[in-house]
Amino acid sequence: MKSVVRHTVVLFALILLFATGTAHSAGVDMKDGNWEISSETSMTMEGMSMPSMANKSTYCLTREDPVPKSEKDKDCRIVKQKVVGNTVSWRMECKKGEGEGEISYHGTTYNGFFKMKMVEDGQKMAMDMKLAGKYLGPCPKGQKSGATGETAKQMAAGQQAAAQAKQQQAQMQAEQAANAKKGEALIKRSVVPAEEIGACGQAGVGRTPECEGKAGDLNLKPGEYEITVEKGSRFGTTYTPVEVERKTVCLTEDAPVPAALGAGRPAHVKRGKEKITWTEAAGGGTTKGGILYRGNSLEGAVTSTTDLGTGQQSLTVAKVTGRRIGDGDCVGGRDYSAKARLDSTKKGGGNAAKKDGGDAAKKGAGDSDAYTDNILKNPVKGIRNLLGF
Repeated sequence: MKSVVRHTVVLFALILLFATGTAHSAGVDMKDGNWEISSETSMTMEGMSMPSMANKSTYCLTREDPVPKSEKDKDCRIVKQKVVGNTVSWRMECKKGEGEGEISYHGTTYNGFFKMKMVEDGQKMAMDMKLAGKYLGPCPKGQKSGATGETAKQMAAGQQAAAQAKQQQAQMQAEQAANAKKGEALIKRSVVPAEEIGACGQAGVGRTPECEGKAGDLNLKPGEYEITVEKGSRFGTTYTPVEVERKTVCLTEDAPVPAALGAGRPAHVKRGKEKITWTEAAGGGTTKGGILYRGNSLEGAVTSTTDLGTGQQSLTVAKVTGRRIGDGDCVGGRDYSAKARLDSTKKGGGNAAKKDGGDAAKKGAGDSDAYTDNILKNPVKGIRNLLGF
C-alpha cells in the first residue's frame, strides 16, 4: 500500500507540472509564482474502496522552467495533449497503467481531475483525483522552479530516504551474493562418504559387540581432537551465512562422531574399519551423514533435505575435519580394546601390579582392608589395577 501512495504522489507532481508547462506554452491564463497545490484522491482495489487521501504542497511555477527534470516520473509519459481556451487535457501511459485528466485555469486558481487505472503488486487499482490550486505570491527569492517550503523539505527527506534504501538494498544484495557463493562452495565440499564395503549394520554410531566382531576396530585413535565444523543452509534459492566453529572434543570408539554434527542415535548405521555412515528419514526430510577415519585425523559431512512444496527444497549441510592433539582429559584417551589390554599385559610381564606399583600384597602386607582403602582413595587407578591394565 505504501508503494501505491508513493507512486500516486509522483504521478500527482508530474500531472501538475506537465499541465502547468502546457498552460504556459499555450498562453493559458495562469500567473507565475508560488502555488499551493491540493488534491483529494480516492482509490478502489479489487472492488474494495479505500478512504480518500488529501494532500497539499507548494511549488514555484514559472515560464522559464515549468517542469523541473528531477520531478519527472520515468515510468510514465504523456501521449496526447490538447488545449482549448483555458483548459488543458491529456492522456498518460505508464508501465503499470494508463490515465487521463483535465485542468481549467482562472488566473490565480485552477481546478480539474485525473483518472487512472493501474496494476500494483498483481492487483488492479482505479484512482480518481480531484485537483485544485491557488496562487500564493512570488516564488522564494532566487528560486525559479520546484517545490517550496515544507514540501521542499519533505521531498529532500524522501530523496534521502530513497537513496539510503537503495544503498541498503545494494548492500543486502551484495551480502546475499556473497552468502550464495560461500554456501554453494560449502555444499560442493560437503560430500558424504560412500558406505564402506563389508560394513556392519547397527543402530547408533557407538561400538557394539556384534559389529566389532564383524568389522573389527575402527581406525580411530581415541583421545582429544581439534575439529572444525562448517555449517550452511539453502532455502529454495536463498542461502544463509556460512558458520564456522572450532572446538576441542573427545572421541572414542563408543562416541566416534562429534556432537556438533547432530547425528544423535540414527537407526540406520553402517560401521566399518574406515568409515561410519548413517541415514535417517523423518518429518518429510532425509538426513545422510558419514565420517572417514584415518587414525589420528577424520573428515566427514552431514546433509539434510526437506521438501518445502511448490518444487522447492531446503538443504542444510555440515562439514567436519579434525586431528588428534593428545589424550587430554578424555576417558577415551587410552585404547580399551581387548587387543590393547593383552598388549599391555605382555609389556608388563603379566604383572600389572608391578607396572603401576600397585601390588596390594606389598603395600598392605596382606591387609585386605588397606587394599580396599586404596581403591576408595583412587577408584580409577584401583579399577585399572584390578582389571590388569
